[in-house]
Amino acid sequence: MKTNLSIKTQRKKLNQEILKYFDGSPYTDGIGRVDTQTLLKLLKSTGFNDEIDEKKVIKVARQFWSSGSVAKRQAIVDFFAAREFVYIDDEKIDDSYQTELKLNSLFDELEMLADERDELFPMYKNKKTSNITLGKLQHQLSVLRRERLINLVKDGCDVDSYSDNRFEFRSTIEYDIFNQKIHKEDTLKTKRYKLLNLKSEDIQSIVKEILLEKENLKTEQQKFVDKFVANLETPHRYLNYKEIIDSLQLTNVKDIKYPKIREKYLAPIVTNGIVFKKFQIFKTKLRFQVETSVVLPRLEKLFEYLLHIDIDMNYLLNEIWKERDLEIWELVIYTKEQIEFGFFEVFERILKKCRAFASVLDIDDEEIYATIYESLLKRVDFNLIVSKGVEAKVIKLFVKSLKDEVHKKHREVLLARTVRNFENLFPIARTMKRKLTLHIGPTNSGKTYKAMQKLKDADTGCFLAPLRLLALEGYEELKEKGVASSLITGEEEIVDEDATHISSTIEMLNFEIDVDVCVIDEVQMIDDRDRGWAWANAIIGVPAHEVIMTGSPNSKDAIIALAEYLGEELEIIEFERKNSLHLNEKITKENEVEDATAIIAFSRKDVLQLKKRFSPNFRVSVVYGNLSPEVRREEARRFRDGETQILVATDAIAMGLNLPIKNILFYKADKFDGESRRELKASEIAQISGRAGRYGMHEEGFVGALDDDVLEIVESRFNAEIESIQLPLKVMANIEHIKLVSNILEEESLEDILKFFVKYMEFNGPFDAVSLDNMLRASKIVDKYNLDLEMKYKLASAPLSLNSPYLVREYQRYIVLLEKKEQVPYKMPKLRDSIASSLSELLHIEDMVKEISLYLWLSYRFDEQFIDVDKAKQARGILNTYIENSLQVNL
Repeated sequence: MKTNLSIKTQRKKLNQEILKYFDGSPYTDGIGRVDTQTLLKLLKSTGFNDEIDEKKVIKVARQFWSSGSVAKRQAIVDFFAAREFVYIDDEKIDDSYQTELKLNSLFDELEMLADERDELFPMYKNKKTSNITLGKLQHQLSVLRRERLINLVKDGCDVDSYSDNRFEFRSTIEYDIFNQKIHKEDTLKTKRYKLLNLKSEDIQSIVKEILLEKENLKTEQQKFVDKFVANLETPHRYLNYKEIIDSLQLTNVKDIKYPKIREKYLAPIVTNGIVFKKFQIFKTKLRFQVETSVVLPRLEKLFEYLLHIDIDMNYLLNEIWKERDLEIWELVIYTKEQIEFGFFEVFERILKKCRAFASVLDIDDEEIYATIYESLLKRVDFNLIVSKGVEAKVIKLFVKSLKDEVHKKHREVLLARTVRNFENLFPIARTMKRKLTLHIGPTNSGKTYKAMQKLKDADTGCFLAPLRLLALEGYEELKEKGVASSLITGEEEIVDEDATHISSTIEMLNFEIDVDVCVIDEVQMIDDRDRGWAWANAIIGVPAHEVIMTGSPNSKDAIIALAEYLGEELEIIEFERKNSLHLNEKITKENEVEDATAIIAFSRKDVLQLKKRFSPNFRVSVVYGNLSPEVRREEARRFRDGETQILVATDAIAMGLNLPIKNILFYKADKFDGESRRELKASEIAQISGRAGRYGMHEEGFVGALDDDVLEIVESRFNAEIESIQLPLKVMANIEHIKLVSNILEEESLEDILKFFVKYMEFNGPFDAVSLDNMLRASKIVDKYNLDLEMKYKLASAPLSLNSPYLVREYQRYIVLLEKKEQVPYKMPKLRDSIASSLSELLHIEDMVKEISLYLWLSYRFDEQFIDVDKAKQARGILNTYIENSLQVNL
């Protein structure tokens, strides 16, 4: 061992010493630049006396070094130490020569055999030097050596192939049956042999092991065949001599457990007198069709259909070869019963739904039966199986056939009870000659900026925002431009007696004040299930000479329909995004997240978990819907001013927050929309993604995800065409509707009136009544108290989360005091510490802020009884600071 180490050390020393004669290049490179005559002298001086072709002198000189002893290498070093020589000009060395130089250099490092060099060299001689690496050569060398070992084993034990670490070979199996010998060849596989790192001396041992295994496999296979043949009865119950021989010849030996039977033999055995329509053999099953019929109840009509009988192929073959009773007829009867039971079960479901729809009309059951049967039997494809789609289609067609009659009946009932022309509920707007202008375009296209410029230049105007935070930003923007303005939201008023402009949340629009220009922001919110009515009402009823709406392109068709319904002029101005937005091709790993990134989740829980995950490496701001506008604004400011590096948020950032976001990363691509969990729509992905690369802050934006599945969803919808908002649009019952229904029905229960409204209210034009689920739940509470209908309506319209026991309790306390006509004080909260100690405590504080919003909202409607407005605002500031401090630590 010491000697070997000494030789290696000497070689390494000589490798280093030769470098000084080639300006730092290794021998294999430097020798290629020495002139031919010098190389010939070198070889002769070292004792090389064979005749040398001058064209191969460089190759010989390299081989002499790589395969030479320490003494020969020392002689080469001594030769160059004693002489001066001339390099070949670098420009004269072509690419193929460079490749040869590099290959020989790498071959020296691998210590390969000469024949291995000869085999590898042609594989790489035409490749670029940059594509030749030691790793690639090592891999290819290992492949060559492994293939040689495999071939040695294959030759030694006479096998055909090697795959999946198994050797395969052909084997002849003998069937000794009916005094006849049948020979069949089969392919057998050995166990797995991993030939990695196998040495040549191990080959004989492996060969012996495989040869022994081959014999064992052949023996076992033959025993299995002999056993199967021995168990066959003569004569066989189902097959004659010829059919058995034919089946065995048809079947591979490995499938002998269930020998295949030709279709012409199998069909008579299976059907056994049953008249069949079609007989099919698949890989794993057999199917045949039987013509049958069923009597349709009530119609007493015979309907003929095809019964599909499926039988597992292995089960069937096993039963036949073992000569067991097949009981096919019993299977036919059982399948027929199941199919017909399923058909009539679906029929009863359809009947129940159709009866319910037709209940307002005088239609007898016989007509309903006939209509359903006619529609259903056309679509069962003569097999009596009804899919979910067919079931829904039949119901839809039935409803459609009676829809006009049912609507007519409803219109007759409601004719005297409702104001059908919804636009007439806004008389001031109807007397004005209004112009409608629609600014549409993607996020960051300047559509809202252009509208605000026109609003600032108008003598009078109003700005309608979807959120209190955005109404406040609009108010501050107007004030900064010297425009006298007031702010009105559901829970806050800043009134300037000299104001010419008003910035408000959209629900607070005053339909009695006419202005020159009104800007309605985020008009695509008209499609929102819970709040879309506010945008529809505002567009129809705002008393402004020019109504400028800003929103995404999917709102275009809906606004056109509204303008046509109103008969008013509509101008559409389309905007393009001001800077580019790119979709990342790969996911962004957590350690690759950059500053100025917003990570998007869709629940408060996910947002806070992500904050905790990223806080060790980043300063983090968070924004989610449960936070008060003040806290959201402060968190946004911290991110905007660089106090935090990244933002973790819900889609609350998708509307109006102008933030210096460069990258948007989706943590998830599904959300709970109030009814069910679903994947994000293309419009939602576009709205959120558009916040990346804010114009004036970043030249371009990037959109990606933290997960492959999420990125796949985002990618599929990133450039997808956004579906237009569908009609009808939702509109809201106002107090005048409520009073009208109350007077006609002589009803004081707000819940009953709202139920009537939901069930019967219809409008001319592209409208439908908004869902009143939350209002109905609130009406259950207010109906328990002795209040007039208008007071009940205001209380039921309040911004209240009925899922919070704390808020419901405080809400009921307010109502009790209102009923008694007593003052409603605000109770200051008691905080145990400066920050929340847990997520549940933080949620409770957020509910306290919501309570303040509820208190302030009610104070503007019952100002004489809600007396602690200033106290509530002071508490809101304290609670917001508490929440803000809590969010800056990991709970």
